[in-house]
Amino acid sequence: MTKTEAERAFLELAARLRREGLLGEAAGGAQAALRGDGGKVYLAALDGAGVTAQECGTGDAGAPFLHAFAVKPEARALLLLGGAYAPRIADTMRALRAELDDMAQIVGLTARVAGSLAPDEIARCLRGRNSCFVKGYGMLVTGRSATEAATGAVLLEKAAMTHILAQKIGGAKRVPLPSAALMHFIYQKKYSRIDLGAEAAQGEAAEARAAETPAQTARERGIRESIVACGKRLQDEGLLQGTWGNIAVRLDEAHMLCTPSGLDYRRLTPDDIVKVALSTLAYGGRRKPTSEKRLHRDIFAARADVGAVIHTHARRCGVFAAARKSVCCIEGELRALVGGEMRCAGHALPSTKRLSRVAIRALGDRNGCLLMNHGALCCGADLERAYLACRAAEAAAGRQLGL
Repeated sequence: MTKTEAERAFLELAARLRREGLLGEAAGGAQAALRGDGGKVYLAALDGAGVTAQECGTGDAGAPFLHAFAVKPEARALLLLGGAYAPRIADTMRALRAELDDMAQIVGLTARVAGSLAPDEIARCLRGRNSCFVKGYGMLVTGRSATEAATGAVLLEKAAMTHILAQKIGGAKRVPLPSAALMHFIYQKKYSRIDLGAEAAQGEAAEARAAETPAQTARERGIRESIVACGKRLQDEGLLQGTWGNIAVRLDEAHMLCTPSGLDYRRLTPDDIVKVALSTLAYGGRRKPTSEKRLHRDIFAARADVGAVIHTHARRCGVFAAARKSVCCIEGELRALVGGEMRCAGHALPSTKRLSRVAIRALGDRNGCLLMNHGALCCGADLERAYLACRAAEAAAGRQLGL
C-alpha cells in the first residue's frame, strides 16, 4: 500500500465510521493506522473533512500503533476511537464479556480494558484478542483489513451499548463459553476469510462475473435486486453490521434466494445472491449461501404464509436478546407487523437443527422473535413486509428501553 492508497483507504474508513455514528460531535474523533509497503506504517486523524497520511515512527503519536502492530502481526489496520458507550465501559470496568455472539466472533470471549496506551498494557489486552477498550480513550481495534477494523469498532461499541442498556431490563447474560469459543475460532479460521478474499478481489471484471451467472427469469432477477437493496437499507439503518445477518426470499415451491456467506452487504451484487433448493439445500453458482440456510428453509416449511425471512443483528433488539427477555406490549401499527410480543428463543448454536426448532417455537404465528445472545428474526408475506417487521421490532424495543 502506497501513501496515496493509504489516504484513499483512510477517507473510506472515515466515511464508514461517520455513517455508523462513530465519528462526529457525539462520538469524538478517531486515529487510524494502516500497514504500507516496505514495512511502513501510515497514520491519520479521521476527525476532519480531509485526511493526510503521515508515516509514523517510534518517537511520535504513532508509537502505540507500532506496538499494537507488533503484538498483532496479522493486522493490516488499527483504529483508536471513542464512541458514545465504549468510553463508559473503558472508565468503569476491567473487562467486558461477550454478551452477543457477533462480539464473540470478531473480538473474542472478552474485551479487556487497558489502563493506558503503554506497550505492556497494549500487549496484555490484545494478546489472544482483536480489540480492547482503553481508559481515557474508548477502543483500540485491529483488523486484517480496514473493513474488518471498522466492523470491529462498530461491534465493540454495540457490545458496550448492549451491556449498559440491558441494565434497564435486568442485565445482559454472557454467551455460553463453549459456544463463544467455537464461534470465535470459526470466524477467525474460516468465515471472515470469505469477505477478506472478496475485498482483495474487488477489481475482478464484471463480464467475468456475468459469464458465471446462470440464466434468470425477470422475476428472479427482480427479487435478487430487491434483496441487495434491502441489505443495504438494513445496514444503513444499523440493523445489520458487516457480514452479520442474512436474508432469504421464497422464489417458488422448490427454491429460495439467499444472501451469500461472509460478504459485506455494501459489496453485494444481484449475481452474488444464491439460489438454494428447499428440499436438499443444494445450490449452484460461484457463491456459498448463508450458513443459516437451514433456518430460513425450515421457517418456510413451517409457515406457508411466509415469503421472506430476515435475520438481523439490530442494536436495540440485541439488548433484549442479550438479556434473554421478550419485547412485549407491542401496540398499534407495530403490533400488526410483528405481533403482540417478540419472544426470546432458547440457546442454540448458529446453523443447527436446534436453532430452527427453538426459533420456530418462539415465532409461533407471529412475525418476529429474538435469538438468545444472537439477534432478531423477522418474516413477512414478502420482502417489504419482512423489512417493515424488522423496523417495527427495533422501534418497539426502543420504546420499551425508553429511547
